[in-house]
Amino acid sequence: MKRIRSLLAAAAAAVLLLTACSPAQPSDGSASAGGETLVDCAGRTVQLPEQRDKIACLYAYTGHVAVLLGCEDRVAAVVDGLKRDALMQIKIPDIDSMPCPYTSGSINIEELAAVSPDLIFLRASNLQDEGEMEKLTSLGIPAVVVEYVTMEDQINSISVMGQALDCEDRANAYLDYYRSTIQMVKERLSQLPEEDKLTVYHSVNEVVRTDIPQTLSYEVLEAAGCLNVVTDAQELQVDGEKGYVTVEQIYVWDPDVVLANEPSAVEYFKTDDKFSGLRAVREGNVLQLPVGMSRWAHPGSLESPLAVLYLASTLYPEYFTDINIQDEIRSFYHDFFTLDLTDDQIADILSGEGMRAPREEAAA
Repeated sequence: MKRIRSLLAAAAAAVLLLTACSPAQPSDGSASAGGETLVDCAGRTVQLPEQRDKIACLYAYTGHVAVLLGCEDRVAAVVDGLKRDALMQIKIPDIDSMPCPYTSGSINIEELAAVSPDLIFLRASNLQDEGEMEKLTSLGIPAVVVEYVTMEDQINSISVMGQALDCEDRANAYLDYYRSTIQMVKERLSQLPEEDKLTVYHSVNEVVRTDIPQTLSYEVLEAAGCLNVVTDAQELQVDGEKGYVTVEQIYVWDPDVVLANEPSAVEYFKTDDKFSGLRAVREGNVLQLPVGMSRWAHPGSLESPLAVLYLASTLYPEYFTDINIQDEIRSFYHDFFTLDLTDDQIADILSGEGMRAPREEAAA
């Protein structure tokens, strides 16, 4: 947690230097001409170009948000992970052929320059390396840092991108849904006795990777009435933004429910002998989280409010008898992503199967 916050602080200083060192922007109305300004997620002021028709999304989350904001036609460069998402394939049919100027933690400046974007979206961590900073400085293209740790940070990140892409109405519509959904779930679960809340272990991609307290995925489970078995980051081995535990620790916690983002992790819990004595496994309470535009309740997920509603209505159905989650999914993707999903597609989202290609199957 402290490391993530320090990244944001360092990024603010780094990007100020980047801005100060950038070549002067022309004022002839070209893509680089100065327009309005915004305060990005690193807390620094960015002068936006007048023209924002071509964007480079060097952080997968920013590609998802761009589609949320109806700006899929502006996306000209992506990261490989976005090519693995089935719904991104639908929204951006030519995504497989798009350049990926950011891979393996490094920016390919020649490839990025060839794209010639009007605006770049990237993470705070991209600017920690002096060499990466020098590459971006040489281009002189405005770069907006999009970063979040908590749910409130995520709300701000969507607002920042809405302003950056001049799509504030769409951003605000989504944020209204975000806040109202969280509030509705909170009000209903206020009647849930503390002793009836379920203890939950969340497997994030890998079986022994889990949530770090005071982060988005942790807060999503919390908002859904779950008692996360992790109560203190001291219980984890923290590697950057990832928290790991041992199999023995999972047995010490012995949660009521195991949630997993990856179908392979669900299968591992259910079939590997080392987990056969776990209560959630014995009682059939190992659940696959849905996968839509992104993996629900994942640290990199855009669908946080829908994940909260899904988890709360699945784990405590007696408080949500009027909620049909299939209908909610259908409305959500229609209203915010202009997708008219079939029943089969909704079933795929709920199962998580086939919605995100394994790494080895991603397009080159």
